[in-house]
Amino acid sequence: GEILAAGKSMGGRVASQMVAEGVLPAGGLIFLGYPLHSPGDKEKLRSAHLFQIGVPLLFFAGTRDSLCDVSLLRGVLERLSVPWDLEVIEGGNHSLGVPKSSGQTQEEIYGRILEKMVSWLGARGETPGSRASD
Repeated sequence: GEILAAGKSMGGRVASQMVAEGVLPAGGLIFLGYPLHSPGDKEKLRSAHLFQIGVPLLFFAGTRDSLCDVSLLRGVLERLSVPWDLEVIEGGNHSLGVPKSSGQTQEEIYGRILEKMVSWLGARGETPGSRASD
């Protein structure tokens, strides 16, 4: 079966760099809170290597993430030539945690993230756990 790489924060960044360099063969990448810039410095974006990736990308980004301004991320994604998807977590921080005032429990957020991953995998012609017939 095809390998997919997923990572939280720096884990996603490192996985994507490995895919960009051809060290890690992957059919797709999933990012949980991508560290697009350092806190308070939105000038230097850590996005150059993303343009060297030739596989579909799925990003989860919180609107309160100090390491990833959602509008800047969207600007990067819109310039990519590969299929991409962005799921914005309203009120989510860098760990996609939401405040109690959001009206959603953390379990609901994680459930939504999992559902999105599964539907994204399905849209790519893959059903988790399915086997190609010989």
